[in-house]
Amino acid sequence: MKKLFIFILCLMVCVMPCLAVEESGVGVTETKEVTTEKTTESTTSKVEETTEKAEPTTKKEKTTKKTEKEEEKEETKKVEEVSEDNSQPRLMVTGYVVENDYLTPEKAGKITVTLQNMHPSKAVKNIKLSIGDETDEIRPDGMGTKYVSSIGAGRIYSWEVPVSVIHSATVGEHKLNFSCEYEDKFGSAYSANDTLRVQVRQPAKLDYDGAKLPVKVVQEDTVTLNINLMNTGKTSLYNCKVEYNIEGLDSGGSSFAGEIPVGESKTATANLRVDSEKTGDVKGVIKITYEDSFGKVYEKEQEVKTLIEKKVIKAEKKEEEEKKNPQWWAFLLGGLVVGGGVGFGVPFAINSKKQREEDEKRL
Repeated sequence: MKKLFIFILCLMVCVMPCLAVEESGVGVTETKEVTTEKTTESTTSKVEETTEKAEPTTKKEKTTKKTEKEEEKEETKKVEEVSEDNSQPRLMVTGYVVENDYLTPEKAGKITVTLQNMHPSKAVKNIKLSIGDETDEIRPDGMGTKYVSSIGAGRIYSWEVPVSVIHSATVGEHKLNFSCEYEDKFGSAYSANDTLRVQVRQPAKLDYDGAKLPVKVVQEDTVTLNINLMNTGKTSLYNCKVEYNIEGLDSGGSSFAGEIPVGESKTATANLRVDSEKTGDVKGVIKITYEDSFGKVYEKEQEVKTLIEKKVIKAEKKEEEEKKNPQWWAFLLGGLVVGGGVGFGVPFAINSKKQREEDEKRL
């Protein structure tokens, strides 16, 4: 009995720790389960918070996508608005250049006209260009027209127009009428007109005569030149003058004739003093200068020549005559003898006659 009691006691001693361990294990398990549940709950809440935070980002992305769509819609609207643009395409003259800055009947000229389509998106087509002078004194080659198939939006086109000027054209500014007719892509017709201002000049022409020296001149003599200046052109001449540069002859300055109207003439007079020391053949230049109505200076030169002879004094002339007649003294002596004899004989004969008449009376 005693042994049984001891066995039961030992058994109880052995079983109780195990039960305690099992109970503590259950507690640990329960604690772990609680901790796990709390961790799960916190993780879930964090995930939920992250999800909540992610939702605004998604919303922002959606908003951004909407903005891009709106921009696409706006661009589509703009394209539609452009396609529906009913504004008029404008073709304009932006500049023109006249070859050599002016036209003249002496030679053919050229005018370059620059056009630009001012519309940013519309092209123009089926274009007709025309040019002409109001007075018909400037005449383009051919018909004065040009066909151009098209000029794109913002594009530039240049038209070179060969022209000529009639012989009797008026000097000064001429107004050329420039026009263009064109269409847009829908076939709507438009037109534009401009005025081109072009200068016309006539060549200055001058003829002259009298610019010639005598064959011979004498030292210290004065030679007078009368040079006739004639305007044979279609424009008035201005500041006409004559200058002299002749060896051995001094003009004392230039001869000024001034203005010479069309078809008229003027005389430039010069008194040239022959040098007292220069002799022999001399030559030089007579220069005529004049201007047209635009201030352009023209020059003409005439070469001249003459022979300067030495001036002969009277005493020298007498010596020359003596040299030509070396027996002058013999002729002079003979003349005196003959003259003296005649002078003595005539009074003597008269006196003798009177004496005879008186003697006869006495008898």
